[in-house]
Amino acid sequence: MSWYRALRLAAVVSLLNRYRAPLARMLAAVLFALVTAWLYSDVAVFLDRHRPQWSAAALIIKTLVVYLALFLCFFELARLLRSEPETRQAAATAARSRASQPAAKPSAQPRPLDQLAEKPQLRSRRDELLKDP
Repeated sequence: MSWYRALRLAAVVSLLNRYRAPLARMLAAVLFALVTAWLYSDVAVFLDRHRPQWSAAALIIKTLVVYLALFLCFFELARLLRSEPETRQAAATAARSRASQPAAKPSAQPRPLDQLAEKPQLRSRRDELLKDP
Protein backbone atom coordinates (compact mmCIF):
# COMPACT_ATOMS: atom_id res chain seq x y z
CA MET A 1 0.00 0.00 0.00
CA SER A 2 1.42 3.36 -0.97
CA TRP A 3 1.74 6.25 1.45
CA TYR A 4 -0.86 8.20 -0.44
CA ARG A 5 -3.44 5.43 -0.08
CA ALA A 6 -2.62 4.95 3.59
CA LEU A 7 -2.97 8.67 4.34
CA ARG A 8 -6.16 8.92 2.30
CA LEU A 9 -7.63 5.94 4.15
CA ALA A 10 -6.63 7.48 7.51
CA ALA A 11 -8.29 10.76 6.54
CA VAL A 12 -11.50 9.01 5.49
CA VAL A 13 -11.61 6.96 8.69
CA SER A 14 -10.99 10.10 10.75
CA LEU A 15 -13.82 11.95 9.02
CA LEU A 16 -16.16 8.97 9.45
CA ASN A 17 -15.39 8.84 13.17
CA ARG A 18 -15.84 12.58 13.56
CA TYR A 19 -19.17 12.79 11.73
CA ARG A 20 -20.53 9.35 12.65
CA ALA A 21 -23.94 10.45 13.99
CA PRO A 22 -24.94 12.79 11.13
CA LEU A 23 -23.73 10.31 8.53
CA ALA A 24 -25.70 7.52 10.20
CA ARG A 25 -28.86 9.67 10.16
CA MET A 26 -28.33 10.50 6.50
CA LEU A 27 -27.75 6.85 5.62
CA ALA A 28 -30.87 5.82 7.55
CA ALA A 29 -32.95 8.44 5.71
CA VAL A 30 -31.70 7.32 2.30
CA LEU A 31 -32.25 3.64 3.13
CA PHE A 32 -35.76 4.43 4.37
CA ALA A 33 -36.53 6.24 1.12
CA LEU A 34 -35.16 3.37 -0.99
CA VAL A 35 -37.04 0.69 0.94
CA THR A 36 -40.27 2.70 0.77
CA ALA A 37 -39.92 3.15 -2.98
CA TRP A 38 -39.10 -0.56 -3.42
CA LEU A 39 -42.03 -1.75 -1.30
CA TYR A 40 -44.45 0.55 -3.09
CA SER A 41 -44.36 -1.61 -6.20
CA ASP A 42 -45.87 -4.54 -4.27
CA VAL A 43 -48.44 -2.28 -2.62
CA ALA A 44 -49.37 -0.75 -5.97
CA VAL A 45 -49.97 -4.17 -7.54
CA PHE A 46 -52.13 -5.21 -4.59
CA LEU A 47 -54.14 -1.99 -4.65
CA ASP A 48 -54.67 -2.18 -8.41
CA ARG A 49 -56.20 -5.63 -8.02
CA HIS A 50 -58.25 -5.21 -4.86
CA ARG A 51 -58.81 -1.50 -4.18
CA PRO A 52 -58.11 0.58 -7.30
CA GLN A 53 -59.57 3.75 -5.73
CA TRP A 54 -56.69 3.81 -3.22
CA SER A 55 -53.86 3.67 -5.79
CA ALA A 56 -53.58 7.44 -6.18
CA ALA A 57 -53.59 8.03 -2.41
CA ALA A 58 -50.89 5.38 -1.94
CA LEU A 59 -48.77 7.01 -4.64
CA ILE A 60 -49.10 10.40 -2.97
CA ILE A 61 -48.20 8.97 0.44
CA LYS A 62 -45.21 7.11 -1.00
CA THR A 63 -44.01 10.26 -2.75
CA LEU A 64 -44.32 12.30 0.44
CA VAL A 65 -42.46 9.71 2.51
CA VAL A 66 -39.62 9.41 0.00
CA TYR A 67 -39.20 13.14 -0.46
CA LEU A 68 -39.37 13.82 3.29
CA ALA A 69 -36.67 11.21 3.89
CA LEU A 70 -34.48 12.74 1.20
CA PHE A 71 -35.17 16.21 2.60
CA LEU A 72 -34.01 14.96 6.00
CA CYS A 73 -30.84 13.68 4.37
CA PHE A 74 -30.10 17.01 2.70
CA PHE A 75 -31.02 18.89 5.88
CA GLU A 76 -28.45 16.83 7.81
CA LEU A 77 -25.89 17.46 5.09
CA ALA A 78 -26.53 21.20 5.25
CA ARG A 79 -26.21 21.15 9.04
CA LEU A 80 -23.00 19.18 8.74
CA LEU A 81 -21.49 21.58 6.24
CA ARG A 82 -22.69 24.66 8.10
CA SER A 83 -21.60 23.58 11.58
CA GLU A 84 -17.85 23.45 11.00
CA PRO A 85 -17.14 27.18 10.41
CA GLU A 86 -19.53 28.18 13.21
CA THR A 87 -17.74 26.03 15.77
CA ARG A 88 -14.38 27.45 14.75
CA GLN A 89 -15.76 30.96 14.94
CA ALA A 90 -17.37 30.34 18.33
CA ALA A 91 -14.13 28.89 19.71
CA ALA A 92 -12.16 31.90 18.46
CA THR A 93 -14.70 34.30 19.98
CA ALA A 94 -14.59 32.47 23.32
CA ALA A 95 -10.79 32.58 23.34
CA ARG A 96 -10.80 36.31 22.62
CA SER A 97 -13.33 37.00 25.36
CA ARG A 98 -11.30 34.99 27.91
CA ALA A 99 -8.14 36.85 26.93
CA SER A 100 -9.80 40.26 27.23
CA GLN A 101 -11.26 39.62 30.71
CA PRO A 102 -9.05 40.15 33.74
CA ALA A 103 -8.18 37.18 35.91
CA ALA A 104 -11.03 36.17 38.17
CA LYS A 105 -10.58 37.19 41.81
CA PRO A 106 -11.42 34.63 44.46
CA SER A 107 -14.70 35.53 46.09
CA ALA A 108 -14.87 36.26 49.80
CA GLN A 109 -18.02 34.18 50.18
CA PRO A 110 -17.45 30.40 50.11
CA ARG A 111 -19.14 28.39 47.43
CA PRO A 112 -22.02 26.04 48.35
CA LEU A 113 -19.95 22.91 47.75
CA ASP A 114 -17.20 24.24 50.00
CA GLN A 115 -19.75 24.91 52.71
CA LEU A 116 -21.08 21.38 52.34
CA ALA A 117 -17.60 19.87 52.58
CA GLU A 118 -17.00 21.67 55.89
CA LYS A 119 -19.94 20.02 57.66
CA PRO A 120 -18.66 17.87 60.55
CA GLN A 121 -20.84 14.83 59.82
CA LEU A 122 -19.59 14.61 56.24
CA ARG A 123 -16.00 15.11 57.30
CA SER A 124 -16.18 12.30 59.86
CA ARG A 125 -17.87 9.96 57.35
CA ARG A 126 -15.14 10.76 54.82
CA ASP A 127 -12.45 10.06 57.37
CA GLU A 128 -14.08 6.71 58.26
CA LEU A 129 -14.17 5.66 54.61
CA LEU A 130 -10.60 6.70 53.91
CA LYS A 131 -9.06 4.96 56.94
CA ASP A 132 -7.09 1.86 56.13
CA PRO A 133 -8.64 -1.32 57.61
